[in-house]
Amino acid sequence: MSIIVKYLPAPTLLSHAIKASMFVAVTTGATAGYAAEQAQELSTIVIQATQKEENTYTKKSSKAATKLDLSLKETPQSITVFTSQQIEDQNLTSTSAILAQTPGVTSIQYGQEGAGYSNYYSRGFVINTVQRDGLPTSTASFGGSDMLGLEDSAIYDRIEITKGSTGLTSGSGNPSASINYVRKRPTTDLTGAINVQAGSWDNYRSQIDVAGALTEDASIRARTVAVYEQGGNQQDRYQRQNAVIYGAIDVDLNDKTVLTSALTAQQVKIDDATAHGFPFITHDGQEQVTFDRKDNAAADFTFSDTEKLNVFLGLEHQFNDNWQGVANYAFTKAENEREYGVAGSGGIVYDTPCAKGTLGCTYALQPGDMVVTSGRFESTPEVHSLDIYASGKFNAFNQEHSVSFGINGYSIKSDDPSFGRYFSAVPIQGWNGNVARPNIQATGRTSVDEQQLGAFGVAKLQLLDPLKLIVGTRVSNWERKTTGSEQKQDGTFTPYAGLVFDITDYLSAYTSYTTIFNPSSRKEENGAYLDPEEGNSIEAGVKADFYDGRLNASAAYFSMQQDNFALQDIGKTVQDGTNAQAYKAVDGAEVKGYELSINGEILSGLNMQAGYTHTDAEDQAGKPLNTYLPEDTFKLFTTYKWDKFTVGGGVNWQSKFYNATATGLAAKLTQQDSYYLVNLMGRYQVKDDIGVGLNINNVLDEEYKLNVSNSWGAGRSVTASLNYKF
Repeated sequence: MSIIVKYLPAPTLLSHAIKASMFVAVTTGATAGYAAEQAQELSTIVIQATQKEENTYTKKSSKAATKLDLSLKETPQSITVFTSQQIEDQNLTSTSAILAQTPGVTSIQYGQEGAGYSNYYSRGFVINTVQRDGLPTSTASFGGSDMLGLEDSAIYDRIEITKGSTGLTSGSGNPSASINYVRKRPTTDLTGAINVQAGSWDNYRSQIDVAGALTEDASIRARTVAVYEQGGNQQDRYQRQNAVIYGAIDVDLNDKTVLTSALTAQQVKIDDATAHGFPFITHDGQEQVTFDRKDNAAADFTFSDTEKLNVFLGLEHQFNDNWQGVANYAFTKAENEREYGVAGSGGIVYDTPCAKGTLGCTYALQPGDMVVTSGRFESTPEVHSLDIYASGKFNAFNQEHSVSFGINGYSIKSDDPSFGRYFSAVPIQGWNGNVARPNIQATGRTSVDEQQLGAFGVAKLQLLDPLKLIVGTRVSNWERKTTGSEQKQDGTFTPYAGLVFDITDYLSAYTSYTTIFNPSSRKEENGAYLDPEEGNSIEAGVKADFYDGRLNASAAYFSMQQDNFALQDIGKTVQDGTNAQAYKAVDGAEVKGYELSINGEILSGLNMQAGYTHTDAEDQAGKPLNTYLPEDTFKLFTTYKWDKFTVGGGVNWQSKFYNATATGLAAKLTQQDSYYLVNLMGRYQVKDDIGVGLNINNVLDEEYKLNVSNSWGAGRSVTASLNYKF
């Protein structure tokens, strides 16, 4: 008798233990068998022992791009996966922290996080496509696009970012990227973790995560996660509280059917924070503003309160070994209430008086004065999401193929009051938020009724042993009704095609093509909405995986052409009473670039995520589409575990961004040269179940701007943590 033991990817303590035990069992059993029956020939047994996948910085497979359970190597798009291990190592407690570490993603933030305006970009476009457990939903379910960064990571097993267009599974959206949040599921065995943290600016966080079976036969399993944190940031007076509760129950209705359910509630309360920081330059472009990154432009009456309730219900049925059906539904009620009062945004005067409406002054100012702009915002969207699909495998022409088809979509409804803006003049000297709250009155109401429903089908066809064709399409209906206007798109086709060729067992080449449509919320000067953005996306590259998918690497080239792209119509506002920035549609916009990435376990105990992205975005005249974004970014983080110690570090670098319309001193002050941020971490395992850690972000205390107008990035911060796992 012979036994072969395979270990992937490299020998570990676990594999040595298995090898030793197998040696004892085999030699003992073989001796007894030989004595009883010398002539008997026994078969060969092959055993494979692998380390747990969750200890790495990658995943073997994902459904985010196509609904098919494809390995990352055979998915014809770039995918970055943040596993629970990387989230823990880098202490990435929110969406904003995760996207800040995602290769190829750039954030543009105005004001304080959670009270200002935040957008995340990939491949030159805003990311506005999000999913929860594969359910397409809207940023409205997070409290609005500005609240997307507040989503707490504690309740998620992993977060997948698919680059490019994901119209096949999501319908409308930008050809930028899609974020898929995959929640933590209940477990059969009793497991738990408690984490407490203390850090710079009086930040404190506590988190508990417990899961296990509720019945002896484990047919009912549950999980609960709770988080509470509070603290400030580098600016004076700012205070933030965040509380999260998550509960999930899985029930085996029979041996083939599982009922899944979950409930999440999150409350974020922020005080003394507002939509903009102090401008970098005075209203007339002649002087540099003296406020620095530690000064808070918020009036002391400002606040931003966000509450979210998400209810999830699903059914998973295994028809047989090859076919599965899934039906998921989610409901989200989000409420966001903000009052803002921001100093300096309407003008700052040091020496020369400024009349109302001249040189950018929204209020008459005397030397030594600045404008405080105040107002109120309310948003209470209700979002329903539905995702029903079946997937399976079949054989044809001596090859195995897979297919998935179904329907999904979402609806959004809200009806909220709208408010006007108020202006007042205050002294620059001695500013500490000391301004009276104006009597803010509602000026009308704003209602939104948006819905999207689509049917899709996709198949992976094994044309030859090394050649796969992934082909599919989606038909979408989309409609949005707002106060005084209506937009509608019926029967919009979104084709998808990808070709993957396996060069070797570890290396593949691929190409993919898809189209996208993105209904616009931008308005022309006359108040009419722009036509939906339309375009096509092409991606080609090579991918490799090693150690049974524990290490993934890729190189990709992408090219996108876009019509009806919304560009600011400089100097013009919408003539509908809002005085909002007017936009114009541009045809022939082109975005192209390339990405290089590597994710996973390079050697036993050595994990890495790294990526470099170059993006070249131009309009039909060959001019840059958006100089507010860097063309090049590089992000790296790596950790090494040795015995009881884990040490790690990384660097984030990006090229410069600037205001293309500024001249003179303004051009100098409204640009950010290339810069890099260095981050470090360390952890010591005191006992098997107790560990202590330290994370240091922006170790060199680099000063950098978050946009070209008015906000600074965070300085050096230190967080210490204590972990207990059972």
